[in-house]
Amino acid sequence: MKHLKKQTLILLSIASLFLVGLAVFAHLHKKEEKPIYSNLNSKASLNEVRSILSKHLNEESVDNFINLVTDYNDTVGSVGLSGSFAPFTKTDYDVEKISSLWAAKHGDFIGTNCRINTYTLLKGKIKIPQVKSDTELLFQDKDAIDKGKLFDTKDQANFDILFSRVKTEATQDVKVHAKHMEDYYKQFTFDDRARMLSVVVHDNLDGDSLFVGHVGVLVPTTDGYLFVEKLTFEEPYQAIKFSSKKDCYKYLTTKYKDYTGPGLAKPFIMDNDKWVDMD
Repeated sequence: MKHLKKQTLILLSIASLFLVGLAVFAHLHKKEEKPIYSNLNSKASLNEVRSILSKHLNEESVDNFINLVTDYNDTVGSVGLSGSFAPFTKTDYDVEKISSLWAAKHGDFIGTNCRINTYTLLKGKIKIPQVKSDTELLFQDKDAIDKGKLFDTKDQANFDILFSRVKTEATQDVKVHAKHMEDYYKQFTFDDRARMLSVVVHDNLDGDSLFVGHVGVLVPTTDGYLFVEKLTFEEPYQAIKFSSKKDCYKYLTTKYKDYTGPGLAKPFIMDNDKWVDMD
């Protein structure tokens, strides 16, 4: 009888170790999941992203964003834009053809960019202080907002403040610049769920300053995160599913690592009002 009990205990131990092993394997496997993306150029992908965003953002903001996506894809979607989510690799878009199709329909309205779309999504989720803004580098944004009649006077002012140029020092030390951005964004109240991820670049053409060169919105999903961005005025929307926030940080750091120059600091990532230290 004792021998039988011993065998049973051994078998239970082996089974437990096996189950633990499976759990560890599943965890590691999930961590290694590759990102997938879509240009939202299909009804299914558009509805899926709308559903995910609507869990964290104001319905009106999501509707306005979806309208911008639909207008863009209806105009240039024939230029190889993806509908269904697919494995994410380096993307290469035919900007010349896109620009031609867009101009034929919209004339001198150049469309929208990352900052305009991010504000469209987050404007009801960020409390913006009424402080002085420096809009020197927002001239294209302001032209697009004006010609596209995208924002009213209040939203235009808040947009200017959110993406204002921030004064900094003549150094290549990212920590110094990050402190200036954190100090500026401490005046704002950001949302914990729908997060603003910014790629901040250093500029010294007119005194040393910091500027949000690229930005998008990150929201949680049932099994990871969804990052939504508009690459440039010409280039399309991308919705990318990542398994972790860190994977999204790595994507942004890698994609925009060359946005610098002699004597300038390398670009860095801000998650809402906090610097993301990738070192």
